[in-house]
Amino acid sequence: MELTLKTVTELITKALEVEPGIIQESTRASEVEEWDSLGHISILSEIDKIFNNITERCPDLASANSVKEIYESLCDAMNS
Repeated sequence: MELTLKTVTELITKALEVEPGIIQESTRASEVEEWDSLGHISILSEIDKIFNNITERCPDLASANSVKEIYESLCDAMNS
């Protein structure tokens, strides 16, 4: 799967089980009720499924609190 902001947005939407359109490229965790600590674990799990356990190589994902931060952390991990 190609890594784009749209892809990350779709992964987070699926992981949090929210309606399409709620998660946007500019969305922050504090703006979405479902994006709590358990929701964040669901996001990381979904990312690992798609990107072959990338969270092991990308510790910044654990503290990323927006779609953009997750995307940037994934980009850094994939380019290193």
